[in-house]
Amino acid sequence: MTRLVLKLGSSSIASGDGLALDVIADLVTQIAAAQRDGHEVILVTSGAARLGRQLLAFEGPTARAGPELQRLIDAVRLTVTQESGLGELKATLGRYGAADLAGPLGVALAASVGQPALMALYRQLAAAVGVEVCQILLSKSDLDSAEAMGDVGSILISALELGVLPVVNGNDTTDPKSELDNDQIAVAVAVAAEASRLTFLTNVRGVYADGDMRERIARLTPEEARSVRTMAPPGGRGGMRSKLNAAARAAYCGVESVIGSASDPDAVARSLSPRARMGTVIRAAGDRLAPGARWVGGIAYPMGTIGINREAERSLRSGSTLFLSGVKRIDGEFDPGSVVELVDVRHPERLIGRGSVAMPSTILRLLRALSTEEVADVLSILFRLRHAPGLRGTERDVRTASTAAALAGGPLDPTQFEDVAGLAGRGSLAARQAYAELASATPDRVRILTDALYQAQPRACSAILAEGSFLAGKVSPGSPAHRAVRDMHAIHRDSLVVFRAS
Repeated sequence: MTRLVLKLGSSSIASGDGLALDVIADLVTQIAAAQRDGHEVILVTSGAARLGRQLLAFEGPTARAGPELQRLIDAVRLTVTQESGLGELKATLGRYGAADLAGPLGVALAASVGQPALMALYRQLAAAVGVEVCQILLSKSDLDSAEAMGDVGSILISALELGVLPVVNGNDTTDPKSELDNDQIAVAVAVAAEASRLTFLTNVRGVYADGDMRERIARLTPEEARSVRTMAPPGGRGGMRSKLNAAARAAYCGVESVIGSASDPDAVARSLSPRARMGTVIRAAGDRLAPGARWVGGIAYPMGTIGINREAERSLRSGSTLFLSGVKRIDGEFDPGSVVELVDVRHPERLIGRGSVAMPSTILRLLRALSTEEVADVLSILFRLRHAPGLRGTERDVRTASTAAALAGGPLDPTQFEDVAGLAGRGSLAARQAYAELASATPDRVRILTDALYQAQPRACSAILAEGSFLAGKVSPGSPAHRAVRDMHAIHRDSLVVFRAS
């Protein structure tokens, strides 16, 4: 028995009349045959917004009504004068004009119209071959919740055990602005439902190595899938790049993926067979994830990327956590608790792992690649800028000779403050960049950075503020504040999922 997730893209079911009913009907028939053979199938489908647009624009199944309606309007206009209510007629007929489907709200409106029509279509086609269906709509907020996706996984498995065909779609009605697409949802569903295979059915036969689409690639490793540049023209919201990234992520989670054509004969049966020569296969890079690792490892939508060096990678593979010194690059904007991907900074196609960040992207950019001593210097300077920008009139003013001497200079005077001299004079590029950012920071920027630190690292912040040595220009070595800084890390220890090295 194989548990298969089929992702059916908009491009593969689109036609001039709306949706390619023959393609959909044939796939539903194939799914029914696979179920009779003992296999379990989950269908992730696109097409709701497209179908909704067709319905709202009098296209698709109702296309023939368009010309008749226009002739009716023209005939009425010929018999009605302005004095006898033409203005009222125009207002009434305006309700039947083309809907404004531009922007996120247009997507939401089209999806809200198309979703029930799409499900009615699937239900009718499935009933004709003796299959019952259930509908599951997923938004990014669902994928962001480990508890919610645990429940979704349980529902999917229960439906499969009852012989029901789950039909899953992204909820564009409630989540129209999200960058999430059904390719990402397909991976999340495959991991949550413990599927062994995932097939992306599109309008091309696979991934191609040439722009003319003559040389189809038969197999790819996950790294190759993430780095391949030539691809088929995009269709729907995701496109081929989205499918390649999604297939690579599934492969790291132990799910083999195929990218192929929805019009291929016996596409479902061939998707179920590891030996079938269909489309482009992205081979699994390891075993399926353990239950506790599924949400971070394969389900949660990544909000950014952290590039790390090989030393940090070796440390992670030995069971350690990710300290700030190993963080070399930050891409994306994210808050504490967001899931991010960890990649080789020199070869970003190498996905090393995933985890929940302990700090926001603003702080990680400031502290990346710094040693413990450099981090302590940065925090000391930052808190002095926030709480004693002029070092006059503060509660701790002139308490020591060193502080008194420092009153003549500002909080960034390297001749007076050891932390400034240490940071500005160090040889590392990261230290000089951090100093430059602090030196150019406005009061508002200082407030943003310190507030973010208070929220993300309360232990270290409390220790530094309680000790107060930042006013004198240094976090004292060996102090509780210094120990707290030493324990700061980029990723929460218990959230790390490190993928098997290829």
